[in-house]
Amino acid sequence: MDGGPGMGFSISWCAVREEGADQFVRKLGLLPTGETEEFPESLISTGKLDTGWRVIWHNKYDCPYLRPEDLADLSSEREVLLCLVEEHVMASSSQLWTGGKRKWWISHEGENGPKGLSVDGDLPTEFPAVRKEMEELQLAEGGDDAGVDYIFEIPLKVAQSLVGFKHDENCAHLIGGHFVVMSRVTPKTSILSRLLRR
Repeated sequence: MDGGPGMGFSISWCAVREEGADQFVRKLGLLPTGETEEFPESLISTGKLDTGWRVIWHNKYDCPYLRPEDLADLSSEREVLLCLVEEHVMASSSQLWTGGKRKWWISHEGENGPKGLSVDGDLPTEFPAVRKEMEELQLAEGGDDAGVDYIFEIPLKVAQSLVGFKHDENCAHLIGGHFVVMSRVTPKTSILSRLLRR
């Protein structure tokens, strides 16, 4: 995985329901390379889950085609769940977009240790139980002075409760047990075509 074991993840992943997933992947400009992998180590890969969702994995924190302006367009006809994970600074977030708008957002910035959870919107019903469980684990480890940060897990575990996927766990829901490696089609305004137009 990104940086190798123990190095920490710096990734983005999103999930859409399987019935519209092929169209969504095409809209992102993604094409299968013919390769598969058990763990998503390539820059871009996709996996089908038996929970009815398709995961699109991007092996960098800031995905250039899943920014808010993209999500507004991409979610106009479907729900899009997005997770951002940056373990080097213990930052995590999850958000759900639907109808071209962000429905909810949960974020943790870990610079100040295991506190600082920001939330917005109409949060999913799974949120309170996940938050309570992680806050109790944090207290049991010593609260703000603990060497672990369970609050970081809250946005990711809420997403997992909805989709059935978490970036750092073996996914029992993965159909076929592998991810499909994808490549992204370069936009048509390539450098060569710009030069030719001069």
